[in-house]
Amino acid sequence: MVDLSKHITRAKQALDRRQYDIVLEVCEQCIELDPTSLDIHRLVLDAARRRAKESGVRTGMFGGLSLPFGKDAHKAFSASVKKMTKNPEAKVLAEVGEAAQKLAVSGVKPMFNVAVFYFEEMLATGLFSDKVLWSLAHLCFERYRETKEEGQLDKAIKLLQDLERAMPQHPEAARTIKNWEATRSMAKRQDAKAGDYRSQLASGAGAKKAEAMNRIIRSAEDAKEVLGYLDEDLAATPGDKQLWVKKGDILLRISQLPEAREAYLKAQALDEHDFTIVMKLGDIAMAEAKAKVDAAVATGQDAGPAKKERLQVEVAEYRRRVERQPTDMGHRYQLGMRLIQAGDIDAAAAEFQKTVGDPRVRKGSHRYLGFCFAKKNLLDLACQQYTSYLSLTEDDQADEAKEVRFLRARVLEDAGKKEEALKDYERLVAIDLSYKDAAARLTALRTG
Repeated sequence: MVDLSKHITRAKQALDRRQYDIVLEVCEQCIELDPTSLDIHRLVLDAARRRAKESGVRTGMFGGLSLPFGKDAHKAFSASVKKMTKNPEAKVLAEVGEAAQKLAVSGVKPMFNVAVFYFEEMLATGLFSDKVLWSLAHLCFERYRETKEEGQLDKAIKLLQDLERAMPQHPEAARTIKNWEATRSMAKRQDAKAGDYRSQLASGAGAKKAEAMNRIIRSAEDAKEVLGYLDEDLAATPGDKQLWVKKGDILLRISQLPEAREAYLKAQALDEHDFTIVMKLGDIAMAEAKAKVDAAVATGQDAGPAKKERLQVEVAEYRRRVERQPTDMGHRYQLGMRLIQAGDIDAAAAEFQKTVGDPRVRKGSHRYLGFCFAKKNLLDLACQQYTSYLSLTEDDQADEAKEVRFLRARVLEDAGKKEEALKDYERLVAIDLSYKDAAARLTALRTG
């Protein structure tokens, strides 16, 4: 093994002096000598991110085109790292992880750890990637097979469960989860048979802990039990970011907001580049703003100022998310709805014009775009958006569908399209005679 300690020290000193080009040059040379050193990869990624941030250059969410690496796994990995130093974005991190995984499969086993590092860094950006979740899960499972560490198997299963939740139709996730859960069950039974009485007790305690840690929190008692285990683990490994994040998640779930913020801040101190933690802190800020509104309403006070503050907090938070993750249409959709509440119709319409192409929020985007166009007195465009919404509606008797049909009728009425407005009012009255003033408007149009 090559001794890189002097080079690592030099790179750290250059990093402290913000001499990022020197850090990257030293690290790239070290990677050529020993591509398995995680210390080097942490340094090179940190330097690349800092340089990109301080230079103010936006490299784009998905970087450039993939390089034609050929068959040499070592050259492919080196090329992917060089690409990452210029553009440390999510997709490029995934490419480095994939190249490291291929190098590991080719025989350089320690590269499995490097692949795990880059895949986890990619997921920490908050972007979803089914390929990364799938690859990382299998790397953890492979590590379990070699080391028999139960935690690695638990982690592999959890990653695939995350994948299945995001993609219920994934062709392999559910089946693989069942197979791995069966493997875990068999391993526990074998451990119980092989050990003496004390080892069986330890195994039982471990199984109880594993069950509690993977449990869905439904009550304060569930949360208290899991938090107890987490505090034990954190006492032993206070530098484990994921433990702090999990603690924050549980505290947030049971509305202990100050304690949750403290846990997330501990995690952020360990990894300042993890945008998922930034979003979790934003969730707390929004939850606190909502709590102020609820408190004002509950005590009979004027909730207006609290509602205004809540809206400002939410707009700022979703703008931050859109800026950091511009391709996530969920963030844009949430921002658009807040901008409508704030009365910024032009900005809201701009967001919905982007989100209307996303199948997950397409229907709602048509509805809110119609509202925006109607507010701007662009009646024909508003009508088109409402029509697009209704064409995607499976149940036109649902409350939201009735509202959109009523809004379209009003727009048609204002546009002087009497016959078309009549049809909408007739349908509304047919399915709900008491819906708003649809019956009165229908009568007025017929007699007018």
